[in-house]
Amino acid sequence: MFEYGLERKVEELVGLRERREKDSELYKIANEVFDRGTLAALLYLHRKGWIERLQGIISTGKEANVFAGVAGDGKSVAVKVYRTYTTEFRRIWGYLAADPRVGYLPKDIRRLVFVWTRREFKNLQRAIKYALRVPEPRIFRNNVLVMEFIGGDEPAPRLKDVERELNRGDFEELYDFTMGVIERLWKRGDMVHGDMSEYNILIWDSPVVIDWSQATVRRNKMSVALLRRDLRNVISYFTRKGVHTDDFNEKLKELLES
Repeated sequence: MFEYGLERKVEELVGLRERREKDSELYKIANEVFDRGTLAALLYLHRKGWIERLQGIISTGKEANVFAGVAGDGKSVAVKVYRTYTTEFRRIWGYLAADPRVGYLPKDIRRLVFVWTRREFKNLQRAIKYALRVPEPRIFRNNVLVMEFIGGDEPAPRLKDVERELNRGDFEELYDFTMGVIERLWKRGDMVHGDMSEYNILIWDSPVVIDWSQATVRRNKMSVALLRRDLRNVISYFTRKGVHTDDFNEKLKELLES
């Protein structure tokens, strides 16, 4: 728990001083992940108008939590807060060390997470450059990333959350979309997502691919392994949904030869 002054600032930013009982989950998670450095980053973004307040939780995980928020201009935003004390240190270090775009890697876990956050921001920018539908990145500060909010009054659902409402035709269209993303990234963007699955596709006015923290460039020595994983995940998932999918080995060969 923060000392009194910092705790009060958290409550003011999150808007929970009057809602502590109504939204105890948001209050609890805010106090768990908003250490001094994170709080300083949030307050900086607040003063600059990028975050007026946080309103609720979109998702939680071992690596990061994503909050729904409102910017100073009244527009909805998604605020991804990476945990600075994470058990994922070895995994994050391994991904960053293999990425030729990343230079010196700090030994301090907090600063390593800052590099990880910046890399996701850059990955999102690169994906947009190649006309992929992803949350538009707005700004980042240390371990906090502010992005476009995907959804209306509520966050857009993941494919995994709505799969029971879809028919075979829907799955066929989504398979074509997802495979098209993988191909465009690899062939035109010299890039691979690395974690493509039903958990990272939002269903909105058009499908939106999220969670670009593991994405990297083709010249990364890990890129082929990540491409294999993306293809295997996507083909396996849509096969189970009754879609006539590509042969894994043939599709992998086609992409590697492109």
